[in-house]
Amino acid sequence: MLLHGITTAWVFLKSADGKNLLTKDSGLSDNGLLELGRDVLGVASAEIKGLDGSKLETISGNNTPQYSYADPLKPTMALTVNSFKMATYAKLVGMEKQGTGWQMADIKPVGGCVIKSPHMTDDGNTYFCFPSGNFLASADKKLDSDTDSKKTPVTDSLNFAAINDPNINGLYRIYDTSDSDWKDEDTMFKEILPDYAKTTTPGSPA
Repeated sequence: MLLHGITTAWVFLKSADGKNLLTKDSGLSDNGLLELGRDVLGVASAEIKGLDGSKLETISGNNTPQYSYADPLKPTMALTVNSFKMATYAKLVGMEKQGTGWQMADIKPVGGCVIKSPHMTDDGNTYFCFPSGNFLASADKKLDSDTDSKKTPVTDSLNFAAINDPNINGLYRIYDTSDSDWKDEDTMFKEILPDYAKTTTPGSPA
């Protein structure tokens, strides 16, 4: 797969047990999926790590390696979105309203993310799907003064750690449109989110 850039991405929230997609006011849109498109000025980057074990370990016997195994998977992602709405950002990272402002809650909500990346050598796409996990707000926010020659925009950064998803019995899935089994995006979403339902009109962001 020779990939280049990010076509789009989706985020969503789930029930605490990871089984159900939250929709409407409980979630991020009418059908639960929030596409990170023009409303958030798109995704700047998605740095994915830990799709396989960090290294191979070997077991030796009779003075020679007899067996090897990989360390456990630990998928994580550093996601940079240009401009989240505050209410959406707060829902993802687990902030709650206190008075008229936002405050970090004790328990992180369960959420998920799908990244769509186009192929460079054909018109296909690869999807990196993380059905369950937790979003962590960036611990740091560096605000620089504008100058007389330029502005200094600061984007929204999230860290995501995948957890085992009860619907797929795993940490993540990768879909590729070049596979003979590929059908369409709706089928993919239905596999990773069994209660997903397509909407004919765009959902309203939370």
